[in-house]
Amino acid sequence: MEFNLLEILTYFLVYSILGWIMESIVRSISEKKLINTGFLKGPYCPIYGIGAIIMFSFLESFKNSVIVLFIISFIVLTLWEYLVGVLLEKTFHTKYWDYSDQKFNIQGRVCLTNSICWGVLGVVFVKYIHPFMQGLIAKIDPRIVSFIITIVSIVFIVDLISTVIKVKNIKTTLEKVEELNKEIKAKLKEIKNISINKEIQKTKNKDNLQDIIEKLKKKRNRTILHLYKNVYRLKKAFPAINTKEITEVLSKKIEFKKRKNKSQKNLK
Repeated sequence: MEFNLLEILTYFLVYSILGWIMESIVRSISEKKLINTGFLKGPYCPIYGIGAIIMFSFLESFKNSVIVLFIISFIVLTLWEYLVGVLLEKTFHTKYWDYSDQKFNIQGRVCLTNSICWGVLGVVFVKYIHPFMQGLIAKIDPRIVSFIITIVSIVFIVDLISTVIKVKNIKTTLEKVEELNKEIKAKLKEIKNISINKEIQKTKNKDNLQDIIEKLKKKRNRTILHLYKNVYRLKKAFPAINTKEITEVLSKKIEFKKRKNKSQKNLK
């Protein structure tokens, strides 16, 4: 079966969003709190979008035999999940999921339970979900579909680029925080070295230094909070993710809270 670029892009985005909804619901129910399971900020899970394209492109020829379709889906989608795991680890130097505590897993990247789910999903998808979605999309005016997909694609690409940059820059941003800390310490040292002498010029210098320190502290705290929000979102979506930088960012939030509480007490 042949598909044009618009059709493939449409199905990719539709199934990326449906995959995100499905996984978020399952995780939210199991953990009894709202979870955004995606790597991206928006409601997309590209692993499902590409997985869906693989299924309707290569598995439809097996749809008349449920057992064969299950086995092929089991194998193909397990390989796809394993490949995505490897690519993410190589790109971002950390595991985004880890099934090491599950029986019959391969390097923590795939496990038997998930593979069985992939097999079942492959059967349900090819026989029921995709034919239904094909019929539904066919009823919509192609111009409307084209317009919506163009807008959603732009939002998706911006989200993807933004997220990748933020994740790749975690270490760099932490280094900026440390630089700001060094600047603050240097300015505090300058104030300490100013003579107790009450000369006007020295008093002005001290006031100027204190203003600079306050601005540096605000900049540092804004940076920590922004970084923390990004890392915390990733940690909620992927509990297995664990790097030195992520641990450090989470601890920075604790340090920030301590500083904030201390400053509030001093104001009382």
